[in-house]
Amino acid sequence: MEFNEIKDILYSFPRIDLGIHPTPLQRLYNMEKKTEYSSIYMKRDDLNGLGIGGNKVRNLEYLLGDAISKNADTIIVSGHIQSNLCSLTAAACRKLNIHCIVVHNNKKPNKLVGNAMLNSILNADIRYIGDVSMTERSKYIEDLKQDLERSNKHPYIILNGASTPLGSLGYVQAAVEIYEQIKNGSLDIKNICVPGGNGGLAAGIIFGAGIIGKPFHIDLITVEHEKKELLEIIECFIKELITLTKIKFPYDLSEVATIHDAYRDGGWGITSEKVVKFIYEFAQTEGIFVEKVYTGKTLYGMNDMIKNKYFKAGVCYLHSGGIGALFSQF
Repeated sequence: MEFNEIKDILYSFPRIDLGIHPTPLQRLYNMEKKTEYSSIYMKRDDLNGLGIGGNKVRNLEYLLGDAISKNADTIIVSGHIQSNLCSLTAAACRKLNIHCIVVHNNKKPNKLVGNAMLNSILNADIRYIGDVSMTERSKYIEDLKQDLERSNKHPYIILNGASTPLGSLGYVQAAVEIYEQIKNGSLDIKNICVPGGNGGLAAGIIFGAGIIGKPFHIDLITVEHEKKELLEIIECFIKELITLTKIKFPYDLSEVATIHDAYRDGGWGITSEKVVKFIYEFAQTEGIFVEKVYTGKTLYGMNDMIKNKYFKAGVCYLHSGGIGALFSQF
């Protein structure tokens, strides 16, 4: 399939412009000096112009585009109190003048910090439902949806942390965007390091890299799941993206991406002291912040791989944002 055909298919889905794209592709000169390795770049998806930025903006462009195409008048989003998705969805809904209900399966805190503070500034309709399970949260949301429908509202639920096949199109598009930036800048970037969480971002960029001819290799640094489990998640997403877009994925997954699980530190939200130390060191090296759960582990992993001479050419780290949560982590 031709490159322009792929772009046409991506833009055929309902989509709302929320972010500033393309996001910058920035060279990290000080990190290069420190590691004695040339051509280190950062894709700044933390600077995409909505709220305080982050990867969920790309997902939300497609998901809220779908919601508006279906005449939704209320968006329901859920997550932990420091959910980046919840904060960015609340910001997007303010931009679009659409009502947003944020459901947290936490007790209301005595003091608002991080993303919880941002949600308050946005004056989102926040529902704290206590320390309940994911199953109980899902039931609350379904009951809420039915209540809204009985009141002649048209709710739309953001599912699974916005990591759905439709949401993943945002990162298929990002792969195309990165390719064009590399090509137009004549940059020698052969590897892109991305975080592997619940799979939506990772699957999107892997699928995107594959359908445009694998111009770079994706190094997926898992921050949550063990390698086998994350591989199964990605494979499922790829199948769903093929069905959604009707674009063939012409490679074995291993030809496009490698999963690294040496930096997950026991799973989601568990961060080693060496990663925390690196977060400080990197901020003091480049003046750029990363947080503990996703971005810090991924960047630490890339830095360690550079030191161990894993890469043979230019490498780019995808900064997926999440800085709101940083203010609750230290």
